[in-house]
Amino acid sequence: MDDDPMVGTLSMEVLSDAGYSAELVTDSRMAMSVIKERKPRLVLLDILMPGLDGLTLCHMIKTDPVTSRTKVAVVSAKSFKSEMERAKSFGADMFIKKPYDLKEFPKQVRVLCGPPAGEGKAKKNVLKVRAWGGREKTSTPCLSIEALGRLFILDAGKGVQALGAEFLKQGTYKEAWLLISHFHEDHVSGLGALPFLREESFHLHVIGPSEPDKKITLLLREAMQKSMGSDPRPIKAKIQVHEVREESYELVSGVRVAPFYANHPTTTLGYVLELGGRRIVYCPDTELYGEAATALQDYDEKIGRLVRSADLLIHDARYTDADYAQHKDEGHSSVTSAAQFAADNEVRNLLLIHADPSYPDSFLPTMEADAKKVMEGKGAQIPCSVVRDGLSLEV
Repeated sequence: MDDDPMVGTLSMEVLSDAGYSAELVTDSRMAMSVIKERKPRLVLLDILMPGLDGLTLCHMIKTDPVTSRTKVAVVSAKSFKSEMERAKSFGADMFIKKPYDLKEFPKQVRVLCGPPAGEGKAKKNVLKVRAWGGREKTSTPCLSIEALGRLFILDAGKGVQALGAEFLKQGTYKEAWLLISHFHEDHVSGLGALPFLREESFHLHVIGPSEPDKKITLLLREAMQKSMGSDPRPIKAKIQVHEVREESYELVSGVRVAPFYANHPTTTLGYVLELGGRRIVYCPDTELYGEAATALQDYDEKIGRLVRSADLLIHDARYTDADYAQHKDEGHSSVTSAAQFAADNEVRNLLLIHADPSYPDSFLPTMEADAKKVMEGKGAQIPCSVVRDGLSLEV
């Protein structure tokens, strides 16, 4: 229970990675009904929440005969000694200080509610990731992710035409989720030519942001009209459009997405995808501040909380260090800053995306080597590749 969706999502994902089944509730006024319905072994509560504060909710849980045996842990930055004693007096079984240690947090939860259900059973969801399309000024490679028998697509550069044609040929999917980070041309230049759109039996979910003066439906319509030239056939697919913000959404059972705002011109989203306990973070256009950050620039720290220990980080690395110096404050990161960020946050795999189209493909191995050298200098051995057409990996 946390009214901050980003912090709440992080807690949920850390516990999911540890094997626990977790659910985020951001409205404290709904908590008691959810607890009575779900009957969880443990409830995690922040203190400072609108509606009902955490200590009041803790007292309600512990004094209601239906929920009184439910374990409660208060997780809060309001960690005064007197506040910790108040929490205990209202029945809290544990007080965990924020910011908590990501490695210790699941252990603290384990003390209260025991091991995850089904611990010891073989469980490994393989995620298949593939890049589609070349690096052009008007088109960024898009990515397909196959997981849990479902298809997810990250952005819609010109590569989505080949992507759609291949998956239609295979006949594996009749439904897909397309996550759009923003509506700059290079990220939607293939949208109107996506072959799925011409299939009457296909169901396409489109997820993305609106602009202050334009809803996502209008942005999609404009992007499709600009890119339909190569395939003017009418659209027959069922399309559902979902405008999203910095919240956590369940797409289907076992799949959640948590958008976050990225540091890039125009309204731009990154996405945390939780896929059956595996976590992918997609942030294709963003500028990290790194060591140059001022006290008021907390973007790296904020996003780091979402990225930490991710199974796969897909991050902007448009420039070499030398070229970045000429493009600072334009909304893109350097290879070094992305590699440092990955190492600092202990991700398990790294894909560097959006390499500047002026770099030939023959130069991409040099960028990979530079990134690995930076990470090794921080004691991190993280598999790393620069995204280009045809790149594939399993996570």
